[in-house]
Amino acid sequence: MFKRIAIMLGVLATLVAGAFGFSKVAAVTLDDVASHFDLGRAQATVGVAGGDIYAIAPDGLSETRLCSLELQDEFVDRVQVRAQFSNVIGTTLPFLTDWIQPGLPGDMLNDDEFAGARLRFEGEFTELQAEAPRDIAPDCERRMAEYANARHRICMVRSSLVPSDNKAFSAYRFDSVQIFLPDRLFALYDMEKSDAARAVQTLDCPASSAQPWDVAVRKSLRIINMESVRNDNAPVEDGIGAKAEAS
Repeated sequence: MFKRIAIMLGVLATLVAGAFGFSKVAAVTLDDVASHFDLGRAQATVGVAGGDIYAIAPDGLSETRLCSLELQDEFVDRVQVRAQFSNVIGTTLPFLTDWIQPGLPGDMLNDDEFAGARLRFEGEFTELQAEAPRDIAPDCERRMAEYANARHRICMVRSSLVPSDNKAFSAYRFDSVQIFLPDRLFALYDMEKSDAARAVQTLDCPASSAQPWDVAVRKSLRIINMESVRNDNAPVEDGIGAKAEAS
């Protein structure tokens, strides 16, 4: 009797845990959109754009925006993104949805069939061209030297994505190689390049922040589809159509 109850409780716990895990994997979030463009997770950072220069703290946990490169528009690619991102796990892995369906909440079912999550996204993707000149203002050069002497990595944003409806969040990717600061730059602002700055300048910049586990799973399963969406006021750029495949 007790053995049968224990088995039933075990099966129930497995179904509940499976349904919870499945509901996470069956979702679609802003981080999935960022992942589609090979960017890190969206963060509470206002208006990041290609050419922004950041100081990365020694522990890697904080980033300080120092300035932006003085760029001409022809060196920055800007694409207006208007798209719908859909989770197609129900059609990609139907055997999994059939197995876990009894444990799913009602809002994940449509006429007793699994309904994948959808997310409408509008925003701007910017990318700095490789040949863009690096014209850095004197005040920014001074701040870069100060932060480098404090063991911060000096990194430049290569690509970014900013939602139209919430500009307080951005997703972005740094160049892997730091901006090199020669000894003469420190001398120009009455500073000496410290041993700490010399050591930290040999390190790479973080390419992007780590992805949440559920985003990584969805990307590995290729279950997020993107479809361009047009409206009457501003059509989607042609360049976005090449990305309308499963992420």
